[in-house]
Amino acid sequence: MIVLFKHKWNRVAVRFAGISFIVGTSLMLIALMAENDMIITLGISFLVLYILVTLVMLLILFVNTMANFKDIHEHAMTLIIVLMNFPIAILYMHFLNF
Repeated sequence: MIVLFKHKWNRVAVRFAGISFIVGTSLMLIALMAENDMIITLGISFLVLYILVTLVMLLILFVNTMANFKDIHEHAMTLIIVLMNFPIAILYMHFLNF
């Protein structure tokens, strides 16, 4: 799928979103199985860090989109992939009864 993205920042953002999805899902599954407060604290810390990094990344992607407007479809797909992790995180918090 990375082959679809020509711009470096788009590839970085998609990789970051994929890795964040895997780490977040793993933390949620471990928290469901272990019932350990340390895992939940680690997951919340990861979520806060993810939100901060994603906001910076969205700003960079927006600037990249304005600089390379001819590839708007690629940029829009990247933004959607990055933003898809937010509803997933809300769903995971619902699973953990927050």
